[in-house]
Amino acid sequence: MSYKHILVHLDSGPQVEMRLDAAVALAKQHGAFLRGVFAQTDRNPTSIIARRSSDHLGQSATASEEMFRAKLQAAGLQGHWHALSHGEYNHVIRETIIWSRFADITVLGQYDRSAGDGAAPEELNEQVVLNSGRPVLVVPYAGTFPTIGKRIAVAWNAEREAARALGDAMPFLTAASDVTVITVLTQAAAANVSDTERVGLLEHLALHGVKAEQTHFTVSDIGAMDALLARTMDAGADLLVMGAHGHYGFPFLHRGGGTRHVLRTSPVPLLLSH
Repeated sequence: MSYKHILVHLDSGPQVEMRLDAAVALAKQHGAFLRGVFAQTDRNPTSIIARRSSDHLGQSATASEEMFRAKLQAAGLQGHWHALSHGEYNHVIRETIIWSRFADITVLGQYDRSAGDGAAPEELNEQVVLNSGRPVLVVPYAGTFPTIGKRIAVAWNAEREAARALGDAMPFLTAASDVTVITVLTQAAAANVSDTERVGLLEHLALHGVKAEQTHFTVSDIGAMDALLARTMDAGADLLVMGAHGHYGFPFLHRGGGTRHVLRTSPVPLLLSH
């Protein structure tokens, strides 16, 4: 099981090269075709109204293509680069979603408010996760990640989204050297969860050749996502696998609030599925 068609989102933000390097490494590992899509918002009102690229956006796209082709050639990979025709906000989101539907996995960057004109829309990641039907790998904007997926933490609550993420992450899981399954519950949710919800997960992973450990604990407030991230860091994980918009111990918050919090604050790469 492997990813054979990988999409990476490109822009002119300060962390784009690190994101591209992560996508190149993943493509080399799986012998995949790497497709780059340059898409970012255009702050030039005239260009937005006219639905064409501004000079600034055009120059940024040219630089993106040069970097993509150089990385591709150096890695000996097959691939292709594309750019959107303009940078209108909703157009960037919609087209990135559509491109993602034709890939096995999409590599995106965590939103960075300091990126300025080089930034993609703030809600891009969430919208691609919700609407593409494909797993999304989100690379944080802070830090460096020479390896992704050697030590994996899996957020598990036995719901549909978690099961989907587990299946989508199997190419990572089968190649990992260490896998930890983490279940976090609030006290309110723990009272309604039976042990049978956790039975069989490690056996299921073992059938795929994945040796994993499992831990679960209860928190006293609604900080389940912070507890999950803290336990992920304690495990030394370089990837967190999680179902997006699943119910992770937030009985009093709108469904999806935990996903948004993790997207904004995770210090490690995320593999998200919905």
